[in-house]
Amino acid sequence: MAGMASQHDQPQRSWRPDPDEYETAQSLLSDRGQSITAYLRACLRWLEHEPDAALAALAPYWPEPRPTGRPRSPKPATTSTDSSARD
Repeated sequence: MAGMASQHDQPQRSWRPDPDEYETAQSLLSDRGQSITAYLRACLRWLEHEPDAALAALAPYWPEPRPTGRPRSPKPATTSTDSSARD
């Protein structure tokens, strides 16, 4: 089926939340009849219409930036080559 257009008009966006944060949010929203997708879309709309209020309300909860790139591999253990130990 080459050449067939996607049924989705908007490109997918992805993010990697911390598992505990995601599960808690999913549970809280589900208990209230909402989904994470609907909640995030509402936050984006709030930001568009009231950016100062939205950002001020979120300021205490803003996460620290995550490191970019691939995680570093652990360095192999090395033995001490201290010359004073030989004397």
